[in-house]
Amino acid sequence: MSTQPRKKSTTTPKAKAKTSKNTGKKKPTQKLKRKQLPTKELHPFSEFPCRLEYQDGKDHRVCHFQCEEHRIKHIARYKLRKGSYFTDTLT
Repeated sequence: MSTQPRKKSTTTPKAKAKTSKNTGKKKPTQKLKRKQLPTKELHPFSEFPCRLEYQDGKDHRVCHFQCEEHRIKHIARYKLRKGSYFTDTLT
């Protein structure tokens, strides 16, 4: 017989069962709802004709831009996906 003590495992069988359990289900994402507002409320600033509306986590963001290029840069910077935001341009 050996005189050295036997090493205990660091995890219990119950802990192994908990970590190996993976259902693979994703939480359903909420679809962005948009209010129907008059043009005056959508574009309160005449100097900023381009508008972007999107959901950032739980926050509802509305951004106004001077030109289309600035809006495109913002979309690229924050990696917004098509269908997850709304755009308007005052004409």
